[in-house]
This record gives sequence, C-alpha cells and structure tokens, in this order.
Amino acid sequence: MLALIATTIEMSLCLVNARQLWRLRNLPHDRSRRMLIQGNILCGLLALWFLVMNFLSDHHQLTTPVLNPWVAYSYMVMNVVMTLYPISVIQPEWLSLRRSFYLFLPTLILGLGCLFFTGRWTPLATPADIWRHVWAPDVLLRLVILFLMLPYCFIILRFPRNYKSSSASFWWILNYSGGLLIICLAHIALMLTNHIWLIITLPMLVATFFLISTEYELEERLLPTLQPEVQPLATDSTPLPEAESTPKTEPEITETDLWEKVCYYMDQEKVWKDPDLTLVSLSRLCATNVTYLNRVIQDETGSGFKEMVNKKRVADVATQLEQNADVDILAAFFNAGYRSRTTAWRNFKEITGQSPTEYKQGLKQG
Repeated sequence: MLALIATTIEMSLCLVNARQLWRLRNLPHDRSRRMLIQGNILCGLLALWFLVMNFLSDHHQLTTPVLNPWVAYSYMVMNVVMTLYPISVIQPEWLSLRRSFYLFLPTLILGLGCLFFTGRWTPLATPADIWRHVWAPDVLLRLVILFLMLPYCFIILRFPRNYKSSSASFWWILNYSGGLLIICLAHIALMLTNHIWLIITLPMLVATFFLISTEYELEERLLPTLQPEVQPLATDSTPLPEAESTPKTEPEITETDLWEKVCYYMDQEKVWKDPDLTLVSLSRLCATNVTYLNRVIQDETGSGFKEMVNKKRVADVATQLEQNADVDILAAFFNAGYRSRTTAWRNFKEITGQSPTEYKQGLKQG
C-alpha cells in the first residue's frame, strides 16, 4: 500500500510540475524549461505505467523480478533525459540535434539489444540468480544497461561553463549531479534486490528531486539575457603579471601592493561578475594566501570578502537601473553576477535600504 501511495505521489507531482512549467515554457532563451518539462512528463508517465500494470496484475503489488530488462531500460532512458536540463542551463547553445543524438546513441544501441533478446530472457527471481547467470549474454546486457546510468550523473561536471551566458553556478551543478547520483544508486539497488523499502523510497526521491528542480527553475534561477551587458576591460591600465597556479604559503608582497592587486581585479577585470568567485579563487589571482588576503580586505574596507563583492554587484545593478529605467531587474541581477534572485533581492535591500522595485520607481519619479 505504501508503495502505491509513493508512486501515486511521484506521478502527481511530476505531472503538476510539467503543467506549471508548460505555462511558462517560452520564457527562457536556453530551452532549459522545455527539457525539464520532458523529464517531468517521462517520470510521471513511467509512474502511471507502473500503477496501471499493478492494477491489471493479479497480485496487486509493485514488484517485478530482479533486473527486469524493460524496467532497467526505462530507468536508463529517464536518467539520460534528466541530464538534458542541466546541460541546457550550463551551455545554452550546446544541445543541438546532432549532439542530442550522440547523447542518446548508447541508449538506442542497448534498446536494440533488448529487442534481440525479447522472449529469450534468462529468468531471475532472486539476487542470487544474477550471480549464478552473470555470464549469460542477456544478463550482461541488463547489467550494462543498469550501470551505464552512472557516467551520465557526472557528465554535467565535465562541461566548460562561461558565466557570462550560463545561469548555472558551480554549487548548483554539484548539487544537481549529486541528486542524480543518489537516484541512480537507488535505481541500481532496487533492480538488484527488489527490496520493498526501495520500492517505497525511490518514487519519493524522484518526486522530491523534480519538485526542487522545478521550484528552482520557476522561483530562483536568474535567466541569461539575449545580449548580456558585459563591460569591456580598461585599455589604459597595464596588465598585472599572471597569477601563479598555487597560492604562496607566505606573503611576499606588502599590504599596499596586495590591495592594489585586489583593486585591479575588482575594478578593472570585474571578477566579481563571476558567480563562483570565492576568497580562495581571488587569492590565487593575487598570488597570495587566503588568511593574508582576508586581513588586507578587512583592513581596507572594514568588512569581509562577501560584503565587498556584494557591494560591487549591488552598485552595478543600481548603475544599470540609472542608465536605463526600462532595464529588467532580473536581467540586471544576472549581469552583475547573481544567479539567485532571492540572494540578489536580499543583498540589494540590505545595502541600499530599498527593494529593487522601490529603487526603480524612485528613479522614474525623480
């Protein structure tokens, strides 16, 4: 009964998510929302299929023999589809028809293999049967289908990302990849053991994963603009020498020299527009250690690294609003290096004392 309830929740949430996304499907320029719609619909339909098969069966249980080939294959297809959304967020223009074909090619080949063995599958009733027949060709094929899901969990970690056109931060990529990995491991464990608690837990994991992804897409993610406002670097300044790849363990420059480097990277290179800028990455640029850099920033600004970066970003948002009263606030946030509208809104109000909407209205009235 609990398994039926969990699968029903999964089906309902995924189809509702798809409905909510469909209403706003044309807003992003990177087609990511359409990819997330596909994942929600596929997941909802698979859950519906399991429920229908359960009611049509005589036992009325959501259980199948271990390593069921078509169930394993459907899980693998769903996993591949679930990678389309983050890819279109990380690199909006990468996912062409040809590349999508190559992405699905292993799935298509394994699907043909399943058709070849149709009607001749080795029966597997328990986990022990898997190891007893592990060298049977059809069992090997099923194991390949099952474990091929894992590389797709890490594929988004390998994509190079340009922060000027992508709305994905490093932590979002890591969290999505980690969530996908947990679901895949649960799929694998379920197919190998067919344990009742996995039958209950897995639908709830998938439903939660899609719910969080949909919430992030609709409420949190700042979308890239068609023509992001990227200010050119100053041409009248002399570039600093390249930073060393490894930060020094002992500072060899004075506080004045280090602060000049910080000012260069913040004011000329505008590194604060990178949403993944951290104190560690800035220390590498400045060829110093984190402790020394943090002390210099506190001495010079009276606040910490995060406060310094947020002040730069908020000032840039305010400048964009002042220069163009019709600029979209969320686009201004994106161009300033923010990737979360909640964080951007909160920082703007803390620093200026006004919400972005109030600030924009004040400019129009003035």
